[in-house]
Amino acid sequence: MMAAYSISVANRQRALRIGGAGIKRLARSVLAREQVASAQLSVAIVDDRQIHAVNRRYLQHDFPTDVISFLFEERGEPNGRIRRGAGKKLDGEIIISAETALRNARDHETSWQQELALYLVHGLLHLCGYDDTTPREKRLMRRREAEAMNEWAGAEKRARRQGETKKRKGEKSKTVKAGKKSETSKE
Repeated sequence: MMAAYSISVANRQRALRIGGAGIKRLARSVLAREQVASAQLSVAIVDDRQIHAVNRRYLQHDFPTDVISFLFEERGEPNGRIRRGAGKKLDGEIIISAETALRNARDHETSWQQELALYLVHGLLHLCGYDDTTPREKRLMRRREAEAMNEWAGAEKRARRQGETKKRKGEKSKTVKAGKKSETSKE
């Protein structure tokens, strides 16, 4: 039986062009990996000003941050010790700063896509019940992040290869001239 994941994405910033399909794919992948039974989530991509306001209002931190997650409701008991999301039904929201992702990507010599993906994974893991307040918990959370990011990177690489293969196949077209079939290449 396939888990029910309802994920909405709202892009409320202008620094980066972001589509919701990739965010939803990654979120579903992490939720499945963590064995979450069902989830209703909203993901908001915002600017630093907006995340700063949320951080100040709800967490009393007077600065912008990378990601904030809110768990509105959690039902069900975890049915396993290995994955903290196992068997849970989650209702929550994740807010991510695109400007912070862009800035940190430059600082860490990575892409903004990787930074944004990491923030999403981090927020999802918090919703599943992971925390990073003690050294032991932080190590576990970082390990789960690395697993999810490695899986995402592999999936992205496969998708790019498939796209390149489709593009190459699209470059060749069949033409029919005077009853003869010939293959031509578009260059």
